[in-house]
Amino acid sequence: MYGKLGSAAAGTASAAGSGALAYTGVNVLALVVAALTLIFAGLALLKVVPRRAAQRG
Repeated sequence: MYGKLGSAAAGTASAAGSGALAYTGVNVLALVVAALTLIFAGLALLKVVPRRAAQRG
């Protein structure tokens, strides 16, 4: 684990494997999750940002 030669290669392989999950047939699910995340982030911003007061002129 600490300073062994094979541990760095194993860590890189596991990181690459987890990053490739979205490209192994689960890409539609990943796109749906990403889209919902963006929608909910936008809705959260709408709640946080104050609305402009209506100007009467």
